[in-house]
Amino acid sequence: MTLIFIENRHKTFFFDAIAEKLQRDYDIHWIIQNPRFQPKTGTSHRISFPKHKNYSKNSAPQIDYDKVISSDRQLNFFEKNDSSYFYYYASEIDAILKRVNPSAVFGESTAFHELLTIELCKKRAIQYLNPSTCRYPSGRFSFYENDTLEPYKGSGDSINPEKAKQIISAITNRSVQPDYMKRITANSSKKIKDKAKLIASYYQGETYNTPSPLVKYSKERIKKQLILEWDSISEHNVSGSGLRVLYPLQMQPEANIDVWGRRHRDQLATVKLIHSQLENNAVLYVKPNPKSKYEISEALLAFIKDTPQVVALAHKVSMADIISDLDIVVTVTGTIAIECILSNKPVITLIETIHNNASNCIYAENSSVLRNAFQRVQNNTFPALSEPQHIEFLNTLNKTSYKGIVSDPFTDENCVNKENLESLVSAFNNILS
Repeated sequence: MTLIFIENRHKTFFFDAIAEKLQRDYDIHWIIQNPRFQPKTGTSHRISFPKHKNYSKNSAPQIDYDKVISSDRQLNFFEKNDSSYFYYYASEIDAILKRVNPSAVFGESTAFHELLTIELCKKRAIQYLNPSTCRYPSGRFSFYENDTLEPYKGSGDSINPEKAKQIISAITNRSVQPDYMKRITANSSKKIKDKAKLIASYYQGETYNTPSPLVKYSKERIKKQLILEWDSISEHNVSGSGLRVLYPLQMQPEANIDVWGRRHRDQLATVKLIHSQLENNAVLYVKPNPKSKYEISEALLAFIKDTPQVVALAHKVSMADIISDLDIVVTVTGTIAIECILSNKPVITLIETIHNNASNCIYAENSSVLRNAFQRVQNNTFPALSEPQHIEFLNTLNKTSYKGIVSDPFTDENCVNKENLESLVSAFNNILS
């Protein structure tokens, strides 16, 4: 059986550690976009950087380029204008897929070359899987299909009721965090060397996933100013007698909203949508991500300043500070959905996921569902789960996931330690069998 892994900077070395264990039973290949992140295992297929800027869509494989382009970080956040290189890379990746003919492809669903590979795998009926944390229970991950949050297979493991109650209590009391929040930060020296590596990579031609250093510097300066401006107009608590709605901003650029939540990646439009369904005495609280990146904009700030019933919360306000004072939470694909389900806090998602299997987590496919959910909270008719149903939901997450930490050695060296690798390789063998 032949497998392909997709290079994605430091994640490459996470996959490489797994591939080293799998190569005894599988033929390992790689698609390499950035040659500075070269794996040791298997056969690498390096794609040379494009030589010009006039590649034609007509001569490239026929896939949904608009979908991929809409999620591209360079075009959305870093002032990249040309997109013809998408057609070049699609042609090169398709040729590799045709030549290697893999049984499965593993990679993230973040960078443009991964998103192109996903669309090309769909066209060729090749399984593309993205190993990523399932958020809860901690210490576990799922294989998500293509560019979705749909888990593929799973361990089928159940948690006994007493253990499940303990896990649920830890989640609802916020004494446990998802794995992605617990990552070890690289030291200053390591960060400086990495930044130098990326800058060198940019000037050697990798301008497709790596932003211009000047553009990046400018964006960071603007980001800091916008954060200060946000906090200058923000409040520190939730109050009022009407319906109190929370929308937590999701960090951008990030796959969980730019890819998995693609239809709602414009968060200003999402805030406007939620506001449009509020009744007169309701208030929408917008909570920033504690580590805000580029999701805060001048337009979003202006809308909050000028719009009654919309309030910004300060960055230092934690979810624990306000959750008990809220009536309902609206999210696109946030982890908060799981936390709300297990604590019976009414929650709405704007993208349909496995979380909507819980009756107290409603998928709002349109604005009327959103308004109806708000009314059900006010009428005290919003669904609530019993303790056995909470346990059943937790077991759904457990059964569709596997034991193991998914990260990269740059931010968490423990992700490639012996014990974790054994769990990961076992999970890979399980789905490949």
